[in-house]
Amino acid sequence: MKISFSSFTLHIIEGYMSSLYLVEYDDSMLLLDSGCINDIKRIEDYCNQVFNRPPGDIKLAVVSHMHPDHAGGAATLRSKYDIPIAAHKDVDLWYSKLGGSLQHKLDCYMAMGVARSNKRKWERMLYKPIINPDFLLNDLQSLPFFDDWTVLHTPGHTLHDIILYHQQESLLYIGDLICDVKGKMLLPLPVMFPTLMENSYNKLAALNPSTILMAHGGVKQTENASSLFLSMKEQLSQPPNSLMRRVYRLSGFSPEIKRQGI
Repeated sequence: MKISFSSFTLHIIEGYMSSLYLVEYDDSMLLLDSGCINDIKRIEDYCNQVFNRPPGDIKLAVVSHMHPDHAGGAATLRSKYDIPIAAHKDVDLWYSKLGGSLQHKLDCYMAMGVARSNKRKWERMLYKPIINPDFLLNDLQSLPFFDDWTVLHTPGHTLHDIILYHQQESLLYIGDLICDVKGKMLLPLPVMFPTLMENSYNKLAALNPSTILMAHGGVKQTENASSLFLSMKEQLSQPPNSLMRRVYRLSGFSPEIKRQGI
């Protein structure tokens, strides 16, 4: 599937667990998250078969955060095609040390559980937990090679989540900040830092984009994105259900969480 904008063509690749967005310009391509490690073949097939461009034409792969369905393929794409990686400057702290290594394995385990619940066949999930980005990103800077995109730091789900804003097209890639589950807009699991997440939703509400790209939910056109982000804030105050409590119990081992005193 593809959508034409005035500045580029947006290609949507259905990955193993999430939607992947490939932004096609005349002379280059930008990949918004690399999906799971098993999505590399899906990216390769789309590039080669759908619009007859080699994966090596991807000039930059952005990692919004380190969870398996977002960062899983990044390091392998770089090693195979020399595609540089851009991510938040603290991205490699999340799975660092012994606690981070344990959290990485638990996150892969939970991702496999989600895949099973969605009736997906088993595919490889483990990937390198440290990616050593070629470009370390900060809040409000322009994206390397693609200065029409602005990086926004939006912690809450993790401490290092970033999203991407294209002001000219009023378009926002939000990664996991909202998940469309059977038509219901829900918080990502887990939200480890609710106060930071509330601030992130406030930041996004002020932008009020007309198009939102969700990793879990596809493309959403809206005339009132601000109200959507503000409604997500309200969910932060609701008591956790049994699934949320189970995920939280398995999500507290990153040294970054310990550093925050949680």
